Amino acid sequence: MIIDGLQINNWTRDVITEVRSGGVDVVHATVGVWEDLAGAMTRIGAFRHLVRQNADLIRIVRTVDEMHAAKADGAMGAVLGFQNSTMLGDDPEMAGIFADVGVRVVQLTYNIANHLGSSCYEPVDAGLTRAGHRMVAALNDNGVLIDISHVGNVTGRDAVDASAFPIAITHGNPASFCDKARNKPDDLIHAVAARGGMIGCTLYPLFIGGGQITRRQYCEMLADLAEAIGVDHVGIGSDAVLGWAPDALGWMRSGRWDRPADPSEIPEFPAWPEWFDGPKDFPSLAEGLDEVGFSAADRDAVLGGNWLRLYGEIFG
Repeated sequence: MIIDGLQINNWTRDVITEVRSGGVDVVHATVGVWEDLAGAMTRIGAFRHLVRQNADLIRIVRTVDEMHAAKADGAMGAVLGFQNSTMLGDDPEMAGIFADVGVRVVQLTYNIANHLGSSCYEPVDAGLTRAGHRMVAALNDNGVLIDISHVGNVTGRDAVDASAFPIAITHGNPASFCDKARNKPDDLIHAVAARGGMIGCTLYPLFIGGGQITRRQYCEMLADLAEAIGVDHVGIGSDAVLGWAPDALGWMRSGRWDRPADPSEIPEFPAWPEWFDGPKDFPSLAEGLDEVGFSAADRDAVLGGNWLRLYGEIFG
């Protein structure tokens, strides 16, 4: 089973078809970033409508059994997730309410600090707040996987220690491979793995070193990581961005809090490497893993088996 640990697409039937063309069986699909409660529910409703209109291709899944059933029926399973916690407000009860409608992954912070903790871009990371500790417990209680991909390193380590269950970096890379604030230091990656969690290595160009990075360089990074923390803790989270208008990246990064005054300053999506231009190229990634010496079993674990195991442990 091929599982992509995160995509943030603007979903349509054409996008679903393109993702499926790469053999992807399950995808963690972002349905909330900057929204408040009402906005998040609207996005979930829109995704549910999309699924009803394309039931032959996709369905929302909440458990590993539902993932297997979707695959058997020829449909792609979608695990819904938030890349922020603003939509939960200050009420831990919202963790269970959103879990009931299919949201099974929640990232504690996005690109700015919130009431739970700091993002990776804050000049000072004060760690997980009291509200953050309470929300971590509520997410644990409701079978929701905690994501620290955009979270500050101090806050992220606090979350590892506070969580009763393994947590994940759903889309990030070692900072030792690509020195960006969004990537993670080795000590944090090791801490996540030591508690049974995972890192879904991203292919987003800015966090691999640009579109010129070769398949072999990327796959050798995966091999080194697997050797360092154990292959069972390594997966893929492509961070694919299919279907968006060219100017959508500005909103995706900054929401409403940092709008450029000059339209020419709106960022553009970066060019992806030729060997992985999106989820349709998962077969290319599989070939690259073979080339750097992964066994068939370890390759399949990285491409999906490890996510399946972690989902089973968290979702119940």
